Amino acid sequence: MFDKKDIWNSRYYIIPKVYLTISGIWPYDRLRDRCIRFVPMFTFCFSILIPQLLYVLTATMDLDDIFESVPSVLISIVFSYKIASMMLNSKNIKSCLKMIEEDWLSLKTDVEKTILARHSEYGQHLTTFYAVFMHMTAFFYLLKPVILTLLEDNTANVTKSSISGASKLPFHVEYGEKLDQYFYPITIHCYLGVFAHVFCTLAVDTLYYTLIQHACGMFSIVGHILEDIGKDNDANFHMKLDKIKDVDYHKALDCLRRHLHVIEFAELIESTFTNIFLISISLNMIAGSICGIRVMMNLSNMRDIAAPLAIYVAQLTHLFLQFWQAQFLLDYSIVPYESICKGKWYYTSERCRKIFLLIMNRTMSPCTLTAGKIVTLSIESFGTVLKTSMSYFTVLRSFQ
Repeated sequence: MFDKKDIWNSRYYIIPKVYLTISGIWPYDRLRDRCIRFVPMFTFCFSILIPQLLYVLTATMDLDDIFESVPSVLISIVFSYKIASMMLNSKNIKSCLKMIEEDWLSLKTDVEKTILARHSEYGQHLTTFYAVFMHMTAFFYLLKPVILTLLEDNTANVTKSSISGASKLPFHVEYGEKLDQYFYPITIHCYLGVFAHVFCTLAVDTLYYTLIQHACGMFSIVGHILEDIGKDNDANFHMKLDKIKDVDYHKALDCLRRHLHVIEFAELIESTFTNIFLISISLNMIAGSICGIRVMMNLSNMRDIAAPLAIYVAQLTHLFLQFWQAQFLLDYSIVPYESICKGKWYYTSERCRKIFLLIMNRTMSPCTLTAGKIVTLSIESFGTVLKTSMSYFTVLRSFQ
């Protein structure tokens, strides 16, 4: 379907490739080019954390101030960790991409190509939706400071104890008494931080969705072939065919190799993203709870509800997609088992059945993704995370 050089230029992978390239994580670029892109992206993503922390530690006035500033600090930590972790795991990323290339080039029939193309196209739609959603979230997050900057008097005296000018920034930051003097450079720094956050999380998450959908597609292909084995046989088949003439055995053996290959691919995804999930889920639960409180506090003031509501919806969607895609992998990893049960395995040779047993035995332990080897990601665990987040919300609400 593709030449090796054309795979990454196809519409299925163009979105993750673009964001990975912009972020300096695309492993096929030269190291120098990657560093040229990665260093400023990580710098903008991480440097904004310093004035944010200074504000929380030195400039916060009351509990409402803390609730307003802490979520952005946690988000900066999560996104900075994401891009740094991906850069450190570039070897794993390259291995995953090479396995995708090998899988596309190993497809033998039009049906196999159609199955993998269908899953890849689904991944394309998902990454497109996520890219549009994150850019719209950033737009609404920046809408309030842009409006205030345009409407409010630029000569307002902004000091450490006055938040009128600081409220025109997307983050609560502390630059001392120089905030008014260098307001526009500081605004540019904050805006670059927002854009860096968006591009970093898009690079990491779109790659994750693409890898998951590819793994699901390969599990579907293995299941399709397994279900097809023995369908042309009848009750007069030979139980002990010559090994060379046993076509079904060779098909089953090829499925076994492919199945082990996909399992290795899934384990590679797990090792690449498990620590990212641990940090992301833990901090997003806290940040989401705080944003939920801010939304409840500002229901009567629509001007102040846009930013926390945008963050809350974005975090909830972000977490849901992580767990949902992990559920996809969990469900599709047992497809080979179900396909063997649906097929005419009873019309195959003894050696072929032994291969079936090996595959079925491996599918008894489905492929899972975890957060730091602690929590298995699934829709069920997403419900648990929501309950935990609501518990945080209740506890924090009592401090208001």
